[in-house]
Amino acid sequence: MFKLYFSTISQFAAILMLNITNAVFQLLVIPILIHYATPINLGVYFIALSFGVLASILVNFGSSQTAVVELRRASNENEKAIISTETLAIRFYPLLFGVCISLSVAAVSNNGMYYIAILPMLFAEYINPQFYLIAQYKINKYSILNILIRALVLVLIYIFRNNDQLIFIALLSSGLGMFVLNVLFFYVAFPTANLFALWPNFTRIISLIKTHALIVGNGITVHLQQSLFLFALPAFASPIFLSAYGLIDKLISSCRMMVNAYSSAIMPKAAGEHLQGNEQWRTLKKQQNSMLALACIAAGFVLYFFPEFILSILLLSKSTVNAAFMMEAERLLQLIAIVPLFIALNVLNVAELILGRKFKSYFAAGLIVLLVALLFILFLYLGLPKDTLGYYPMMIEGACLVIYFLIIQSNRSNG
Repeated sequence: MFKLYFSTISQFAAILMLNITNAVFQLLVIPILIHYATPINLGVYFIALSFGVLASILVNFGSSQTAVVELRRASNENEKAIISTETLAIRFYPLLFGVCISLSVAAVSNNGMYYIAILPMLFAEYINPQFYLIAQYKINKYSILNILIRALVLVLIYIFRNNDQLIFIALLSSGLGMFVLNVLFFYVAFPTANLFALWPNFTRIISLIKTHALIVGNGITVHLQQSLFLFALPAFASPIFLSAYGLIDKLISSCRMMVNAYSSAIMPKAAGEHLQGNEQWRTLKKQQNSMLALACIAAGFVLYFFPEFILSILLLSKSTVNAAFMMEAERLLQLIAIVPLFIALNVLNVAELILGRKFKSYFAAGLIVLLVALLFILFLYLGLPKDTLGYYPMMIEGACLVIYFLIIQSNRSNG
């Protein structure tokens, strides 16, 4: 029997609205770019955006994942203020590193201006207040304002759809929109009145960075599983396939957003259940896994049997879309039909490792899956048939599910 909690449902509704808005936004930007940008430029957009997401993971440095749990365990407002301040401090040096790397890539790349355009995305991640809003059940207003800002950015991109710098405008405006939103909630999540008084010393920051290094390491390896493949694709695939795969990759990303929305919503409740003992946690996990699985099986059914219908929705209009692109995209949609289920069944495995503070296991899981991804790319260089390219998402998400499951079972056996 499934147990539902009002606070969890309310939290889930707000986070789901936030993630649906972000997912729909990126999916609505794509048809505009497909209709008004060349396939080559569209491929560059996906690569630059993937680089920006990777850099944002570095800037966040795993702080959002741990801060939610720590805030739920805090006993007073002063402890919460310290956690928020340390979260900002942890992100500072990764931000500097991320900006330097982005500027360096921009200096040596033929499309350097696109890497300049992602800088606002990094600053937005630095002041990202979602960890606090989720932990304190205050995400509702943030989600509503996110809808408004995303809509305004989408209108701006559409207005400049015939501009030669459409790709640059799409990347820059997206990052600026998120930066403005996060600035509006900065005072809510961070103790602005005594921020400098609570700021940890350098020794404490180094200690925090060491603690979070394993978490961010996992986050980077997880993203590299997708981005490295995307970066390698131009060597094996045509611009048409690269663009089609980029669309599918963003669809998978959107699916992951939905699943993560649910995981984030139940995390405060899960932290309490986990503290009470393994039995309570496993009961909750089994219940929530069942619900997620049913939803993702339904989504996979639609992807497999109605790919043309899905593309009609995603692209808004197919009349001006390249026929070869449509054929590749439909085939890839069918190949990823089972991917949402794999993602759903694994998301609470990740939560279990974080709640149990099994950070070494968490990092090891990411490294193993990254190794699987690198081996697949290596086999491509050694002559693996190009027809297998479309199976990559299914393979990598399946590997994630198996590897995380085996690591969790090993941890449980060892006590």
